[in-house]
Amino acid sequence: MTSRDDYDSPWKDILGEYFEQFMRFFFPDIAEEINWEKGYVVADKELRQITR
Repeated sequence: MTSRDDYDSPWKDILGEYFEQFMRFFFPDIAEEINWEKGYVVADKELRQITR
């Protein structure tokens, strides 16, 4: 694990835990369009697979 991973993981954990609240605060119009009852999956590893 690199030092960059160490700095990223707390932010990823927070966003994963409070994603709905984050969206409602920063993007209220978009958050209203999301059906939160369906749930969601945090896809934090997918981008890493296609980038260096």
